[in-house]
Amino acid sequence: MKRVLPFLLVAGLLLLGYLLLPKGGHAFHGTRLLNPKPVDFVLEGPEGPVRLSELGDKLVLLFFGYVHCPDVCPTTMLALKRAYEGLSPGEQERVQVIFVSVDPKRDSPQVADQYAKAFNPRFLGLSGSEEAVRQTAQTFGVYYQISQYRSPEDYLVDHTATTFVVQGGKLVLLFSPDKVEETDKVVDDLKALL
Repeated sequence: MKRVLPFLLVAGLLLLGYLLLPKGGHAFHGTRLLNPKPVDFVLEGPEGPVRLSELGDKLVLLFFGYVHCPDVCPTTMLALKRAYEGLSPGEQERVQVIFVSVDPKRDSPQVADQYAKAFNPRFLGLSGSEEAVRQTAQTFGVYYQISQYRSPEDYLVDHTATTFVVQGGKLVLLFSPDKVEETDKVVDDLKALL
C-alpha cells in the first residue's frame, strides 16, 4: 500500500493537470498577453485625426517606425503585407494595419500614409506632433531615439521593432521582429483572433 499511494498521488495530479488544460485552443505563435492592456490614442492621418477606439471591432496591427528606415521597417511592413494578404477578403475587411511614424519632423501624416500604402493600399500611416507621437509610443512601451545625426534631414532613429495587435481596444498580442517574419503562423494567429 505504501508503494501504491505515491503512484496514485502522481497519477491523480497528472489527471488533474490534463483536465485543467484548455481544449481545442489555438497555440499562439506571437506573445499572447494574459491581462490585455486597454490602449487608445489620437494621431493624424492623411484626412485628419484618427482615434484607435473609433476603428470599431477591427483587429489592428500596429507598427512604429519611420519612412527613412533602412532595414527593420521595410522588412516588417513586407511581413505584415504578406500576412494581411494571406487572409481571405472577408477577414481582411476586419483587419487594419497601421504604421505610426516615430519621426514626425520628417514624416508628415501624408508621407507616413504614402509609405504604408506602398505596401498595401488598405494600410494606414499616421504621424502627429512630437508630443502626440511620444505619448502614443509610451502607451505601447515603444522606445525611440535619434542616432547617427548628420543634419536635420540626415539621421537614423533607433526604435522598438515589435508589432502590436489590438482587439476591442485592448493590446492582446505581440510579434517580435523574428516572429512576424513567419507568415503562416502570423496568419493562423490572426484568424484565431477574428
